[in-house]
Amino acid sequence: MKYGLIIASRFFIVTLAAIASGCSQTESPAPAGAAAQPPARVRVVAIRRETIAPEFRALGNVRPRHLSIVASGSEGVVAEFPIEVGDFVSEGTLLSQLRNESTNLDIEEQEAILSERKAELEEISVPRKEDEAEAESRKLSADILYANAKRRIEELKALSARGAANRSEVKDAQETLDAAEQSQLAAVAMLSKISNPRAETVLQAKARLEAQEKHVAFLQAEREKRSTKAPFTGFVVEEHTYIGQWLSKGAPVVTLAQLNDVEVEVQIDQQYIDQIAPGKPVTLNVQGTGSRDGRAVQWMGEVDSVVPRSNWESGSRSFPVIVRIQNKIDESTIPPVPALREGMMAEATFLGESVEAVLVPKDSMVRTSRGTFIYVINPLVEGESLSVRQVLVEHGLSSGTWIQVTGEDLAADMQVVTEGAERLRAFQTVVIGKEDSGLAIPQSVKSQ
Repeated sequence: MKYGLIIASRFFIVTLAAIASGCSQTESPAPAGAAAQPPARVRVVAIRRETIAPEFRALGNVRPRHLSIVASGSEGVVAEFPIEVGDFVSEGTLLSQLRNESTNLDIEEQEAILSERKAELEEISVPRKEDEAEAESRKLSADILYANAKRRIEELKALSARGAANRSEVKDAQETLDAAEQSQLAAVAMLSKISNPRAETVLQAKARLEAQEKHVAFLQAEREKRSTKAPFTGFVVEEHTYIGQWLSKGAPVVTLAQLNDVEVEVQIDQQYIDQIAPGKPVTLNVQGTGSRDGRAVQWMGEVDSVVPRSNWESGSRSFPVIVRIQNKIDESTIPPVPALREGMMAEATFLGESVEAVLVPKDSMVRTSRGTFIYVINPLVEGESLSVRQVLVEHGLSSGTWIQVTGEDLAADMQVVTEGAERLRAFQTVVIGKEDSGLAIPQSVKSQ
């Protein structure tokens, strides 16, 4: 047993020595005649420094600015329904008409009563000429009787003073005078009553007339409610009734959409919401609005409002933003055809506040587990090969195929590798390829 352990220990020591000998041979410098690694072929482009604005996008649906479920103002059976889904109607167009037979009869009855009230007031306020003539004649007759009675009493009193008339005749004459005076007063009162009616009577007649006028106006307004008309110019997008159906008061008739101006509601994340304000322009891409090649057509809109409340209770931190767009309606056709229609999907593009940024092509960025790198061409030194340095960067805003980066010692016009960067390492020698990629290469770093 001890002999076996000794043999194994010696074998382990010999193995370690062999491994150490091999390692020392590997680390020894290569012979002078060994071949060196060739430079990597790359393409480069100049770094830019420009003013750019953050660009962010959001999806939303086109919806009418005004959408109304037009309801019936009264109850009854539908007698007319002249419109259909898709029709373009102007403001005031008849949408539905309820039966009006009983309503019309009621209005006719009340209008007859109104005519009676008007005649009554006219009779009181403006007396007939015949009545005035009769009253004046009665007054003249009473005046004559009074004058005769007065003359007779004066004559009898004169005769009585001379003893030519007895007391009985004087007394009868006095009573006749008194009766004539009362008849005269009655005639004057009658004439005044006919010519100047009492104010209270006139007011009562006027009140009855006004009440009847209001009642007729009320019935006419109720009849108007039985005709449902378009409250604004727009498109009928849904029907809710038809001829012969019973409609209750407030029951829907049609859904009407106004598409002259439309809106798109999009959700904007919390980190961008401070860069959006009412009135800012927005670019929207909407497919199906005129392009024949399937591409989205661009529209210009503006931010109408920013709703200051997110759906945070369900975990959302995005805020609704309402974008308003001026629609285009082709009125050469019947019915007119709107370019933007309810329910279309729109991609809204917003621009934030402008910033100064160092930009590199997105193709130049190499992502690794240690971070994101770019390779920048080192300044050319006479007698030395062209080489690259590795720069750790953090990316920011995008601008087309370019992206904002921040890193150590980056400046405009430096050359960054755009093709071949994945195979590079720090300080590796490179050769810049020909200008067959369409990228401009400054003379100072072109291949010799």
